Amino acid sequence: MSFNIQPRRSLIVYLNNPRQAKQLRRFGVIAYISNQFSYAVIYMNEDEIKKKQEIINRLGFVKKVDVSQWPEVDSTVGNGSDGVAFTVDDVELDEIVVDEEEV
Repeated sequence: MSFNIQPRRSLIVYLNNPRQAKQLRRFGVIAYISNQFSYAVIYMNEDEIKKKQEIINRLGFVKKVDVSQWPEVDSTVGNGSDGVAFTVDDVELDEIVVDEEEV
């Protein structure tokens, strides 16, 4: 028995009213619902994204649908190969006043 990891991606669905977000459960797993900003994040299999995005976009209570860009984002920062180094100058350290009680 082999276990294959299914590639998944999220859709960000902007809603007219966040109370209607429960109706999106039939399209995938609802990971988050924001009542303040009226959006929901839905996870689903990557091969179903295009088809379900069109269906969700046609619903009356949906303003727009965005596909998450997370798989394309490089999540490594400062690994040394990009030539970016984060340093603090001694001059900046001299300007900071530290009380003896804080140390």
